[in-house]
Amino acid sequence: MIIRFTSKNLTILASALLMASAGQTLGASPAAADECPTATDRWEAVDLGVTGGALDINDLGQIAGFSRSETRETRAIVWDDGETIDVGTLGGPRGDASGIDEEGHVVGSSYTESEKGHAFLWREGTMQDLGNFGGLAFPRDVSQGAIVGEYSTFLPGHIRVRQAFVIRNGVKTDLDLVAGSEATGINTAGQIAGTHRRTERAGLPANQLTQRAFLWENGTVTELGTLGGIWSEANGLNNQGQVVGQSALDADGVLQAGFVWNPETGMRRLEDGGGVARPKAINDGDVIVGTHTCDTASGTARAAVWTDPSQAPALLPDPAGGTATAANAINVHGEIAGNAMYPEGQQHAVLWRPVAGD
Repeated sequence: MIIRFTSKNLTILASALLMASAGQTLGASPAAADECPTATDRWEAVDLGVTGGALDINDLGQIAGFSRSETRETRAIVWDDGETIDVGTLGGPRGDASGIDEEGHVVGSSYTESEKGHAFLWREGTMQDLGNFGGLAFPRDVSQGAIVGEYSTFLPGHIRVRQAFVIRNGVKTDLDLVAGSEATGINTAGQIAGTHRRTERAGLPANQLTQRAFLWENGTVTELGTLGGIWSEANGLNNQGQVVGQSALDADGVLQAGFVWNPETGMRRLEDGGGVARPKAINDGDVIVGTHTCDTASGTARAAVWTDPSQAPALLPDPAGGTATAANAINVHGEIAGNAMYPEGQQHAVLWRPVAGD
């Protein structure tokens, strides 16, 4: 079981501490903390016309994600050259597509008629059930047909344990890590980024179950460190081996910031302008996308883009009628996949595309 100190379980604590510190604890001046990043006009937002979300995009502009019906059932979706392709499910009521590579391999998780948490591989209209590995399987990314993710099993006492895996040529292999790991990205060189717990669970208090972002290559695991706190997690990886994610800033693990890591410079903090940066992906041009929360009192996040990690992000424009946006993936052309919330409470899939001439 990985202890995830991220937005969902730390919003209240982080908001209170950030407001009390007036930005100084996060290394920002009071003036910077009082100002939110400005919206950029270098991208335009396009509502993809589906209630759901866009989770990944390849360099061909093909997008993987999901649709959600009025009865809350979900189906895996691919958008390709203006066409919406219903990938579907493995027979059950829920499914989503979380990754797509340049060859059009699509991976995700789906219910079957009798079980949940089955991994699938879809290509050219054919969906293959990869199983649930004795628990619940969650593929996260795919590159040249190689799939990474994690599966969960349950110990007595309802203790959930995650294990990172890679599937190559139809063969699943668990990554050689302490039990309690997940893999979130794989690149064309076969490098894998993810997060793992550093110690076994037995007998340790919760604050010692620390986790670290890692980069796996040819069986060797490199821990990426932290920004001074007790945990870090990896969210995205590009083909140059650069990793983006989040890290704690203090011993309590509450205050957090975004980072970018590469082998030459190690882990660097993303400039956040006094807010909270949550990077999700980095493309091969070193452009980073994710979310930025400036109004820590409300906790409302906005989709954001960093064209330089040493400069504050720019906010991506809201689609017409939409707000509370999130950017989940970016391709080499600067096309960004994500989602936005609308007043009626529905989430829509969104594409941000560079404005012609930029």
